[in-house]
Amino acid sequence: MKKAMDESTLVAWAMNGQPLPWIHGYPLRLLVPGWVGSASTKWLHTLTVLDAPFKGTYMDSSYRVPARPIEPGTKMPPDSVSAEAWPIKSIITSPAPNAKVKGAVTVRGRAWVGEGSVDRVEISSDEGKTWQRAQLSAAQSLHPYAWRTFTFEHKPSGPGYITFLARAWDSRGNAQPAVSAWNPLGYFWNGWHRVGVLVET
Repeated sequence: MKKAMDESTLVAWAMNGQPLPWIHGYPLRLLVPGWVGSASTKWLHTLTVLDAPFKGTYMDSSYRVPARPIEPGTKMPPDSVSAEAWPIKSIITSPAPNAKVKGAVTVRGRAWVGEGSVDRVEISSDEGKTWQRAQLSAAQSLHPYAWRTFTFEHKPSGPGYITFLARAWDSRGNAQPAVSAWNPLGYFWNGWHRVGVLVET
């Protein structure tokens, strides 16, 4: 109920000044920022307040996550819960994997979190032995659900293959893990992102 009444949760009927296209959910669509896409229901015609989680097609077999950590490789436990807010995550968008570069390398990417805000992003160029802060954009000061862009300048010591790792923290102290917790359906993968490049002379 708290999320439903949040001022950022919307019922949309138009996009860019035009009626909402069918592919985007005409005539009405819920927009639930920060939560998984399944919460932003398309082709909306009725809202019903329930006193328990909805039971219906897909909602019992998909869009679910374990309520607690489970052993990798195991099936979804019966006490799983609906997927809701995205955990903290960052990804490197440039350079491309296995790109060939010369001189200084500018690492760029995006970071986001479903609830709270992105606090910082760090980059490692030595397989996680040391980390340095990336520069964050100010986009989240404009809207709490905006993705944050980040940049990091790296000066290679010489030619060779370099792997960049990215990890982020949110304002609640949650860190992007080295490896995501196991989820049989694959939702919320947010392990450290890795991109390798070849530095040429």
